[in-house]
Amino acid sequence: MNTDNQNPGDEDFDYGCECAMTLLNEPTEDCLNDLIDELDEDGMISTEVVYGLLATILMSITSEESGEEEH
Repeated sequence: MNTDNQNPGDEDFDYGCECAMTLLNEPTEDCLNDLIDELDEDGMISTEVVYGLLATILMSITSEESGEEEH
């Protein structure tokens, strides 16, 4: 997909997904604090970023649960 045609909301959603993956790969308090500081630079976090964070975390939880059922 060409980024020139991409909706800014999509970019925010993707950024939220990236932030969630960073946190899931390194679930430390320092990592969480760094992400919070980075996200909250302007005093607000856009809705799309929050949706990206939530979607990625929920997909991770769901995939872990289905992986446990297979064993």
